[in-house]
Amino acid sequence: MKYLEVILLVFAYTILVVTIFLELICYNKKLEKWETIALTFSLLLLIISITFSSFFESINSNEITSLFTLLSMILVALTTPLNMMAERQHKIPRFWKKLLFVNSILLFLATCIAFYINSLAYVEYIIVSFLAISVILSMIWIIITKPKQSIKHKEKSERIFAIIFLVIIPLSILGNYVFVEIGYNLKIGFTLPLIFILLAGDKLIDDIQRLSLFKPRSENKEQHFKNYSITEREKEVALLLIEGKAYKQISEQLYISIPTVKTHTSTIYKKCNVKNRTELAALLLS
Repeated sequence: MKYLEVILLVFAYTILVVTIFLELICYNKKLEKWETIALTFSLLLLIISITFSSFFESINSNEITSLFTLLSMILVALTTPLNMMAERQHKIPRFWKKLLFVNSILLFLATCIAFYINSLAYVEYIIVSFLAISVILSMIWIIITKPKQSIKHKEKSERIFAIIFLVIIPLSILGNYVFVEIGYNLKIGFTLPLIFILLAGDKLIDDIQRLSLFKPRSENKEQHFKNYSITEREKEVALLLIEGKAYKQISEQLYISIPTVKTHTSTIYKKCNVKNRTELAALLLS
């Protein structure tokens, strides 16, 4: 069972590192937000701290690894709602964002102080509660609000991942309990690596999709647009659609109304006989 734990951890590390790499590329192309990168990076820090505290107890101080783990949990508790706020249409008042930052900073300082006075156990429950509340409220907010137009394509995949998450995680917890009961000594178990794999996997698929849509304008072939009788205005709209721009962003950039953008989009799809921007990109940029 230890080998299975190691395999899951290696896979979790790999997918997190690859996800961060792709997120940085997307950020450089203005396709990704810094809040998402911060969340993925904090998840990587957390799994590193958990790995060291579980597998290298003999060569590391428990207090130091516990400190690293608790600080990483605070970062995850902070970046999870920040990422959620950046992806939803509904605007949350600045007061709540400031309160989130203040609570995180205070907990960060309290944890460091508790480390120096050998009292980490007193802040551990507070941090775990803060993380749980942060994640639960973020999930509730995702359910009751709509995503921004730029990530509208994720709604279906998010539901699929949510179903997988709700099925696999309880089964992994049950599996951990069964293996412990029959005498296997699990260091970390299967649940945490699976959580990291699922969360990072969702972002990895999304970033691959975004990068597959993105190409510099210089690489677009003029003949494709002529073949499908696409006008100059429709060409401008098509290029922005391929870059992943939302209708609102296109309307602001081209100084036309959103209904006009939608009309052009519908006309482009009909001329090219495609159903979405993914098919449009594959057709016009091939």
